Amino acid sequence: MTGRPRSARADAAILDAAVDELVEHGFTSMTIERIAARAGVARTTVYRRWSGTAELCMDALDRIREPVPTPPGGSVRDDLVFLLRYVNRLLTRTRFGAILPQLAAEARRHPEITQRYWAEHFSADRSVAGEVIRRGIDQRLIRADADIELVIDTLIGPLLHRSMWGVATVTDDQITRIVETVLAGLAPPAGRPG
Repeated sequence: MTGRPRSARADAAILDAAVDELVEHGFTSMTIERIAARAGVARTTVYRRWSGTAELCMDALDRIREPVPTPPGGSVRDDLVFLLRYVNRLLTRTRFGAILPQLAAEARRHPEITQRYWAEHFSADRSVAGEVIRRGIDQRLIRADADIELVIDTLIGPLLHRSMWGVATVTDDQITRIVETVLAGLAPPAGRPG
């Protein structure tokens, strides 16, 4: 005999409540009790679906995760500008962006969460930018010895810095200048192939 089927509505309410808890309290302070109360379900309902807050946190982050859009495929410069605009919007105008400072603050205390999320999502998301950078290498716009991971960090670093500290927004014009500055620094030396 099987039990009652899971309620998609209850699942959604629990995940939404977990996201709200992450935004307001962070991973360390989130509790199953508060999540259940916020979702309007019993604690046992939560525990039947998730073994604890770490697993629930990962599923909550998955719920609000947006897939990285495919760049238009024009120039390397324009595609990188497109991707940085997406990242900037993600960091400043989404629930994920609101949670990111909490995740960063707790990364050392809970490396299992951040390492898992990095492996499952961030590294995959970065592959889209990596493809654009490899195209730049193939087109000899970027030197062949460029460290792709470091290039990505260099591009998104200013966006992360400003969003984490909340000191200033990054404008579209500044995003364009970031991309152009990084590409200028990565250009192959004149007279030599990339």
